[in-house]
Amino acid sequence: MPSIIQIAFAFEALINLPAIIALLFNPSATIKPFLASPLPSVEVNDTAILLARCVGIFILTLTPQLLLAYPDNEDCVGKRRLVYWTLGAGEAGLIPLFLWEAFRSSDEAKAAGIWAGGFSRQSALMCVANLLWPIAWRIFVFGWKPEWFAAGAKNNKDKKHE
Repeated sequence: MPSIIQIAFAFEALINLPAIIALLFNPSATIKPFLASPLPSVEVNDTAILLARCVGIFILTLTPQLLLAYPDNEDCVGKRRLVYWTLGAGEAGLIPLFLWEAFRSSDEAKAAGIWAGGFSRQSALMCVANLLWPIAWRIFVFGWKPEWFAAGAKNNKDKKHE
């Protein structure tokens, strides 16, 4: 039976797959709902499509790291910690970026009563919300359950009770 941390690594890798597929193969439809423009006919430009595909590639390159840290052996402890630090650092960088995006607006736009961000405020805040649960999980594991990183962590507890 896999440990809690192994289940977490497998779950995170699994939920990355739809994002990877959508960002690489249908980036325009994936990012269009996030745009700040109120016009439904607005087209996503080529730069936005390229950046969406770049994000898809980054998610694709990080996902195997989750799977490499899945096995339960002596080598896994360092891998698991490194993967969680790397992903946590990325999330910690993205959260303030999306918050800035949610609340920025130029003086001219404010005077005209329009929104000047690239994402709508609601979309940027939704991105923050989607990043909060994984970073909260990483903080919980690092702060309160670091023993979960160890190989055979659940088995060691069972042996102590014998």
